[in-house]
Amino acid sequence: MTLAAIISVLEEFAPLRLQEKWDNSGLQIGLPPHSDGECTGALLCLDVTEATIAEAVERGCNLVISHHPLIFKGVKSLTGRDATQRTVAAAVRAGVAVYSSHTALDSTPGGVSYCMASLLGAMPFAPLSPADGGRVEVSITCPVDAVDDIRLALLDIEGVDSILSVAAKSSYLDVDSDGSFALGETPAQRLVLTLDSSRLRAVTSCLAGVPDGDLCAVAVTPLEGKSSTAGLGLIADFPEAITAGQLVERLKKAFGCSVVRTSLAYDPAVELRRIALCGGAGGEFIGNAAAAGAGAYITGDIRYHDFADMADENLILFDIGHFEGENCFKSIFYHVITNKFPNFAVYYAGAEKNPVKYL
Repeated sequence: MTLAAIISVLEEFAPLRLQEKWDNSGLQIGLPPHSDGECTGALLCLDVTEATIAEAVERGCNLVISHHPLIFKGVKSLTGRDATQRTVAAAVRAGVAVYSSHTALDSTPGGVSYCMASLLGAMPFAPLSPADGGRVEVSITCPVDAVDDIRLALLDIEGVDSILSVAAKSSYLDVDSDGSFALGETPAQRLVLTLDSSRLRAVTSCLAGVPDGDLCAVAVTPLEGKSSTAGLGLIADFPEAITAGQLVERLKKAFGCSVVRTSLAYDPAVELRRIALCGGAGGEFIGNAAAAGAGAYITGDIRYHDFADMADENLILFDIGHFEGENCFKSIFYHVITNKFPNFAVYYAGAEKNPVKYL
């Protein structure tokens, strides 16, 4: 299995275009020969440290996959004067590639906040802060004989409500043996649909599984508006109402919290149906959670002044910690990789520890 193949699977699930402009997701370290050679295994961790690089080497892995980027603020020298420089040097010396998926994974459907909701037994409703430019128009020119099969397959994609059929005005594009396109005489029809950009990979997979799907010509046009599935944070609903006290117990069990900080609105008897969640530090989305009608908002690194500002509000804030909220990142990518490559070795980092201690 090559490094390129592993990265392709990761980015199919969490495309880099979903990351925030300030972020640095992607391949952090990937030098020849392992960049185009065999990948011997992957170690999953939240933060890349010298200890995780050493563990990767010990386990026979030449790839470390992290949530937080190792190279984030920029490395202007490599002298070993700080932890980042020492870790970069250790990875290069050991021939270990480092790949990070930060806000790309936070924003993708099925990402960190979705995983948090699943651990609590809540069902996803919508992103808390939807990504920009989320809708696209997809035009698929295909052989007339394949239209019905392709239409039925496309309608199975979540978020596709209807598909417009348009008669093709020009000859269909045939694929020559060398892979180039040339005008042909095959009767064609054009199918036009709109969907969330995060579902584009589903269109590709759909066409790959339909007879003559490889002959289709696909054009994608971005549309104005927000995404309905991609974005930071998540609004979710419980199938049945639970009390705030019951939610605290679920939080401690699901995320391994020894301590949960909460706001003055907390009452263990209050019933909750709709909640909002955001992995990591999501204090900036407290207003979004309130506007969405959530009874509780679960995130980490909430500031004192955020608690103070919500002192007279009904929205209950729960701070479960940064590490605790994002640690499920490992299980997400573990399943993404092993579902595609069941015999590929993937490990959770055992050397990794929460940098925050609770006394």
